[in-house]
Amino acid sequence: MKLSYEDMKKVFHIIEHYQEQLDLNKGIPLAEYHQRYERVWAEMKKRGIDLGFFFWYREMPGDGLYLTGYNPNIERASGVIAIDRPPMILAGPESGILSQEVGLNLETNFVTEFSIPDEYYEGVTCPALPDVIRNYVGKEIHTIAYLTAYDLIPAKFYDVLKNDIKKGAQVIDASDILEELRYEKSEQEFACMKQADIIASAAVRAALSVAKPGMRESELAAVCDFVIKALGGNGYGVETMIMSSSRCRSVIGPATNRVMNEGEIIQVGCSPSYEGYKGVCRRAFVLGERNEIQKQYFEIMNEGYRLAALELEQVVANNYPNNRIDLAARNYFATQEIQGTNMKSCHFYSTCHGTGLTECLEKMVIHPEKEQYYGEHVGIMLDLGVYGHPNDDICGGCVESAFFKNGKELIHLTDLPIDVQDLVGKGL
Repeated sequence: MKLSYEDMKKVFHIIEHYQEQLDLNKGIPLAEYHQRYERVWAEMKKRGIDLGFFFWYREMPGDGLYLTGYNPNIERASGVIAIDRPPMILAGPESGILSQEVGLNLETNFVTEFSIPDEYYEGVTCPALPDVIRNYVGKEIHTIAYLTAYDLIPAKFYDVLKNDIKKGAQVIDASDILEELRYEKSEQEFACMKQADIIASAAVRAALSVAKPGMRESELAAVCDFVIKALGGNGYGVETMIMSSSRCRSVIGPATNRVMNEGEIIQVGCSPSYEGYKGVCRRAFVLGERNEIQKQYFEIMNEGYRLAALELEQVVANNYPNNRIDLAARNYFATQEIQGTNMKSCHFYSTCHGTGLTECLEKMVIHPEKEQYYGEHVGIMLDLGVYGHPNDDICGGCVESAFFKNGKELIHLTDLPIDVQDLVGKGL
């Protein structure tokens, strides 16, 4: 155990500082959920859909959280929605009880298909899934739509839609309905995302303040997790990431019990969830003094991020195609070389992605070869990763910060500097 009393004093000071920026009473009001239902109903009417089916689990919660505010723990869940009817939740008996905590008063049915396999529940009778769905709709079903992407729905549930609800009913893909509705964010959604990003900044700053040689990755991750929960985070978009030395090649690796050593490159990143909405902050640094090749690496990575961030501002202000953001960094890296490796080859993934109810699995991921345009009120993560250099001293690192596009205004939600080396061991 390398954490000391003095370390924790730094951590508590950081918590106190960020606590003043948070309001844990913020959330999505009931009225906004009803507005969401009305938008879904309107699309269903337009397309002649009698029944919509959506599916989610803890790591892919977007569609379910958007319509029900509920996220299962261990168990999976699904829901159905019919025109002019609030959604019905289909869940297992253990996690399904939690849906009542959300306060939306949605009908919840416990069904065997979403229970922990082979578990016995005293006094609980799980009706047949097709019967529950038919009773909920209460009328003839001609067209069934899956509102969650086909590749996320387990085959057995797709088979239920196709074969067991209504023989001969048409089953169609309408996953674009929720994808599009979730993309544009309300003021309340933005407020929740902002809270999550404040918590993310605090957690990474706290980890930087106590990082030292001899500490295990898992010990440093514990500091992030402690700060996230202390400040009101109630989940994660991705498990807290701490990587050191050659493990930095893994991009989003969770912490291990590896001991971190003087002179190694380290990555720290976290994605707290607040009321279902995900924040993020990721940074890289060196434990101790940077050697010459590390100095060169960070100068190049930071400049690539700076150029991408400047282009993001121009894209938002002028409604330019968003592939310009990625190309700004990619074209710069093409002019840079370290130890015979052209740095464009280390620009491993696209520079920006959407965010909201998931950390990175939202519309839209930018692509250097596609001209796409951002919406009006959307969450953006500027995530510049430089990975794969053969030298372990600089084999992987990134700078990831959160932004919100509010019309032509770009709001920066991460308060850490691009280069955090000066924050290591120092706190506030």
